[in-house]
Amino acid sequence: MSTETILQEAQKRAQAAGKRHAGDLTPEEAHTVLGDHPKAILVDVRSHPELDFSGFVEGCCHVPWQLYPGMTPNPDFDAELRGKAQPDDLLLLLCRTGGRSLAAAEHLADLGYSHCYNVLGGFEGRHDAHGQRGKVDGWKASGLPWKNK
Repeated sequence: MSTETILQEAQKRAQAAGKRHAGDLTPEEAHTVLGDHPKAILVDVRSHPELDFSGFVEGCCHVPWQLYPGMTPNPDFDAELRGKAQPDDLLLLLCRTGGRSLAAAEHLADLGYSHCYNVLGGFEGRHDAHGQRGKVDGWKASGLPWKNK
């Protein structure tokens, strides 16, 4: 499937759900877009400890949406992102399960970033029946490349 087709499907998903950001991508779609689109940037919005303990996608751009401990809003989020991406860049936002990346994508859409896509399921996805993440949905469960520090 072409990048254009993937982005169109992602846009339809977000519009159907009444979201303001550009679209919702599956992890597999996000991986394809990252490989095919020269302006695509994966922005991981998780906290620093999450990257350290859960792993990360190599080559991603890290701008925390919330700060650990306490998970308070990052007051420098906008400035940090502007230092790494432009409003016309294709931004794919990733967090642990897809909630914070959705909030960040909606926020950025309000700021004029018109190509912000949320990665559904995030990096680790929902809990399975045993309370473990990384097995049901998300980047890890999809078998996509990632690393631990």
